[in-house]
Amino acid sequence: MVLVLVVLGLWAGFRAWTVAHELNVAADKAQVLRAALQRGDVAGARKALGEYQAAAGAARDHTHGPTWVVADHIPFLGDDARGVATVSTVLADIGDRALPPIMTAAGQVTGDAFQPKGHRFPLATIAAMQAPARRSAAAFDDAEKTLAGVDSSGFAAPIRDRFDSLRSLVDEAHSVLGSTYRAARMMPDLLGAHGPRNYILVMENNAELRSGGGLPGSLTLVRADHGVVHIVSQGDSAKQGLGATPILKVTPQERALFGSVLAISPVDATMTPDLPRSAELIRARWEHFHHQRIDGVFFVDPVAVSYLMEGLGEIQVPGYPALSWNTVVPAVENAIYRLTGNNAVQSAYQNAVAKAVFNTFADGHGDPVTAIRGLVRGVAEGRVKMHSFVPADQRQIAGTAIAGEFPTKATSHPQAGVYINDSTQSKMSYYLRYSADVAARSCGDGIQTAAGTATLTNDSPPDVRSLPDSVTGWADPSRGITKGQQYVVVYLTSPIGGTVSSLTIDGKTMAKPVLVPFAGREVATVGVHLDPGKTHSISWVMRSGIRQTGSWQLAVTPGSQPGTQSATVPSAC
Repeated sequence: MVLVLVVLGLWAGFRAWTVAHELNVAADKAQVLRAALQRGDVAGARKALGEYQAAAGAARDHTHGPTWVVADHIPFLGDDARGVATVSTVLADIGDRALPPIMTAAGQVTGDAFQPKGHRFPLATIAAMQAPARRSAAAFDDAEKTLAGVDSSGFAAPIRDRFDSLRSLVDEAHSVLGSTYRAARMMPDLLGAHGPRNYILVMENNAELRSGGGLPGSLTLVRADHGVVHIVSQGDSAKQGLGATPILKVTPQERALFGSVLAISPVDATMTPDLPRSAELIRARWEHFHHQRIDGVFFVDPVAVSYLMEGLGEIQVPGYPALSWNTVVPAVENAIYRLTGNNAVQSAYQNAVAKAVFNTFADGHGDPVTAIRGLVRGVAEGRVKMHSFVPADQRQIAGTAIAGEFPTKATSHPQAGVYINDSTQSKMSYYLRYSADVAARSCGDGIQTAAGTATLTNDSPPDVRSLPDSVTGWADPSRGITKGQQYVVVYLTSPIGGTVSSLTIDGKTMAKPVLVPFAGREVATVGVHLDPGKTHSISWVMRSGIRQTGSWQLAVTPGSQPGTQSATVPSAC
């Protein structure tokens, strides 16, 4: 009997080692596959997929034999054995059902068939991506549900960590594929497959920050008709009619927080962090003054353009020097304002850059994989957003990153925000460096408390006071603004149903912070004067609404530097 038990133990140990080895191989090959797809190496991805399928399939087979059935009933080890068996089955199913359609789609993206040519997008090829994206999304949906039904709390620590990591990766992949499927369904309609569509492309200049990203400067009217896209006209947002009457009615809460200027000044339409509202204001103004129907508004900033240009290569701008991915941001956000204070010249240059980049992309130049990866990065950082006024299209993007919505319905995840508006009336935000973070402190009765900090620095050059007024703005003694200084207003938004309970600036507690109700939450407004080279910090404590026990989601205005301060941080519950 002892001999039999020893042999069985050795055999079980060998099978466990074999499963662990196969799962490690599968994990390594998954990373190789992902890297190959990101660089557009479809042949390498297919090779890695075959190796992944072999390893994951072997792990699944090893966890469904008699040995594993016995292990399943061993006290203290049974739940671990079941967890490993579930993981093996899920990974094998992903390899069999979810990943092959991705290979099909990847082959289309990396080939010439997907690229536009002469401003014509291949509608049939784009539509053909719906089926593989749907199949992959459905397979990941099944995997997500299977893993969600497993309680990993009783697993041994190493197994639990790997299991929870896999669950997070599957959730992420499911979200990405869901977005891909929606995009494949929407793109033909957006490109005018069933009739012409008119869009305004807004270039947000984050050298002068607004909550939504940057001042809406260059405006380009783009028409899409049966897959053919072209520029109809261009304009300057500042010339879209500044008057005493708001272009749309301003709500009492908007007036209290931003003032009526939100709907009066065309360059202040993005003062609100609610992108659909900004889109409404820009559309209303364009339709009022140009009498052209607008079906949607796209927002993009120069940093996102630089990401796109990594795939497009050097851009020839007629009448101006050529631009590359690493020169476009300083050119349009700083150099043109150093060169001239003439608004018409500034506007003409930025329109020329927007037109050149658009035409280069629509003509099908460059590497499509790198260009698409740049656009995806721009969306993830909140630098590429859109709103459609076609209800069916808007329903497809609602709730996704590209929609740029300011949530009005609470979820289990507390949502906090750090939004920045420049009040210097300058292009000094180009020199603004800032960071923000939040950390959950405690949880009680379904309500979380979190502490956060925002640090802002005026990183202007030593000769800032000698720069032209077109960069520094005009000194305004009545508001205490001197040349070279920045004055910004920071909006700290609590979660829906939550509160801002304390606020400090540079370590000094504000006895009576200005708190304004907005969209079901409290907003603390803080004005900060930043002398050249100086840094100030704002700290706060917030409480979430009830039953908000999930991870915290922090949204931060994207600035002139690459990257994002927006983040998801662990819950205290």
